[in-house]
Amino acid sequence: MIYENNEEKRSTIWRTILTVSSVLIIIIAAFFIIKLFTGNPLEGTWISEDSGAVLEIGDDGELTLKEAESGEVQNLNYSVDTKTKIFTVQTENAYTEGILSGSYDYNVEQNTLTLTEREYGDQMVFERSQK
Repeated sequence: MIYENNEEKRSTIWRTILTVSSVLIIIIAAFFIIKLFTGNPLEGTWISEDSGAVLEIGDDGELTLKEAESGEVQNLNYSVDTKTKIFTVQTENAYTEGILSGSYDYNVEQNTLTLTEREYGDQMVFERSQK
């Protein structure tokens, strides 16, 4: 055993090990707490219950919309305000203006995302994909 007959050195080593492990635990806990409260709650793949459209929401502000009927794939930009729970999709051209562009109130409950259009109140419901 290390320093078998020297109680002072063993005590010093033990305190050092406890201090280092305590600091690591605090750093890891802080990382997960910060990630939990600052992460994007919409990030992931969502499938529409009605149309079968697939939303792939990345953490980088980019959104991919795959239409089920036509097979079209569109790349859009978005922003999320987690304090007011507003999801805003920006489009780059007039063709995609009516598809998903605009601001929505969002609600995430377990694996269900509900987007409510802010102007007319229409709702779109999506289920999280378990890929």
